[in-house]
Amino acid sequence: MDQSLSLDDSQTIQAIGILADVLDGVSGPGGLDTVLVSKALRQVIATRSKPAFEFASRAFNTLDPGVRRQVAREADAAAHESVELRARVGGFLNTAPRPAPGPAAHQGSNFLNALNLRNRRTKSPEA
Repeated sequence: MDQSLSLDDSQTIQAIGILADVLDGVSGPGGLDTVLVSKALRQVIATRSKPAFEFASRAFNTLDPGVRRQVAREADAAAHESVELRARVGGFLNTAPRPAPGPAAHQGSNFLNALNLRNRRTKSPEA
């Protein structure tokens, strides 16, 4: 597991939930596989355990690379929408929204970053 990834962090758990929601919405070839990965991610949310996270990561890595890229794009967009909504609701409730994240936040969620790093290390040169 990525050392910077904490399953006790609410933002990490929220990112995992967003990823699970996106996986639930995938249709077409590989749809059943994405539902199974989504269930594994929801187990991570429920247990916050390292073995559950590692299983979900391995399951995500078995998905077709095109499906993983599609899911990553959609999850990234959903995460940005969530941040924007939180800022709007924060303003509406007259509470100060969190400061805008730095450039690293635009690179995706901690979970997706961990998966991407893991994929880069395990990819063959032909991929």
